[in-house]
Amino acid sequence: MDGLEDKLKALADPVRLLMVELLADPPDEHVVRDPRCGTAFGLCFCHLQERTGLSGPTVSHHLKILREAGFVEGVRVGRWTYYRLRPGALEGVAQALLKLAQKGRKALEKVG
Repeated sequence: MDGLEDKLKALADPVRLLMVELLADPPDEHVVRDPRCGTAFGLCFCHLQERTGLSGPTVSHHLKILREAGFVEGVRVGRWTYYRLRPGALEGVAQALLKLAQKGRKALEKVG
């Protein structure tokens, strides 16, 4: 399970899970989009700080862990950085957990 433990640890923290939830379904008024094509850059750091109620350094720490786990990416626009979710990373964790569940089910069927 390549890196699964680190990914699960990253999601296990309630603040990081909240950040993932905020990035998964951001309020439209807080999403910054590329005016040329409409692609979402993501949410501003300040919005994540406001919604979590945490200090800037603490938000940065949690974002760093989420970036390292591959769940979040930062998009630099001028002097600002916007954050967005990388859904494929979550899907990878979900697939790994599903495979484990399927193995467990097969093991139970062999026994019973």
